[in-house]
Amino acid sequence: MTTPGVAEQSSPSSSSTIEQKLKEMFTHLENGFNQTALLRGEPTRAQAHLKQLTNTMADGKKLIKEYERKAKEEMAEGGSSVTTDTIQSTKKRMVSELNRFVTMKKSAQNAIAEKQAAIAEMTRVSSSSAAQVSRLAGVMPTFQKVHEIKESDDLREMDSQQLVQHGRGMMNQTDKSVSRSKKIVHETIEMGTVTAGKLKEQTQKLDEITDELDELQFSVRKSMNLVRDITKGLATDKCVITLMLLVAVGVVAVIIVKATGADKKKSSPAPAPEEATARRLLLHAIEYSLI
Repeated sequence: MTTPGVAEQSSPSSSSTIEQKLKEMFTHLENGFNQTALLRGEPTRAQAHLKQLTNTMADGKKLIKEYERKAKEEMAEGGSSVTTDTIQSTKKRMVSELNRFVTMKKSAQNAIAEKQAAIAEMTRVSSSSAAQVSRLAGVMPTFQKVHEIKESDDLREMDSQQLVQHGRGMMNQTDKSVSRSKKIVHETIEMGTVTAGKLKEQTQKLDEITDELDELQFSVRKSMNLVRDITKGLATDKCVITLMLLVAVGVVAVIIVKATGADKKKSSPAPAPEEATARRLLLHAIEYSLI
């Protein structure tokens, strides 16, 4: 069985395409779990079929994550009219549908485990019965030989009452042998039932451990994405803080220059040499006239 649409999921074109592929995948899973004759049939074939359905569910889980990522990218680029609430609602519906198939998978696994335990129990009972029959077959010839010897030696001398008593004794011995055989069979069945119960409990524990590992892996990936987003935010904040610091330093520098008047001192021109000479000559002329 091949999953429709899974071969192209590595490079989906849009979120709507991914959503359509998920619908086809869920239809495929629904049809697969409805094949009760296959799931309840021979355990080996049922396990192979269930493994294919499990792989399909894993692909569906990946596609749900890809849908959320692609839809958010389209919303950020403005190429889609969907909102964040719509994306989350669609994702929640898809996850709920996938969880329903996970529950169906667990039920199928339990049914397969119970059938395997029943087959194993029947095999053990058959082996025990065969061993018991072999043991009885080894005892009966000896009993028959002894019985034949007694018949050849004693039966001719017995009257009818003694023959009846002898026959009843033979029947009692046979009944005891059958009772012992029944007791062994019942003990074997009880042991098989206990073993089947333990196998079922272990299977359930393994399923719970598998589910917990899947949830843990999902949580780890989600945490890594959150840490990546926080890191990007911190880098952006550092750039903004650096730019604001440079602007503040520039403003402080301008205020200091204005307060000290350094710009005016640098802008005032020095007196020309000719003007200084003319001033000295004028002073000398005034002094000479006064003399």
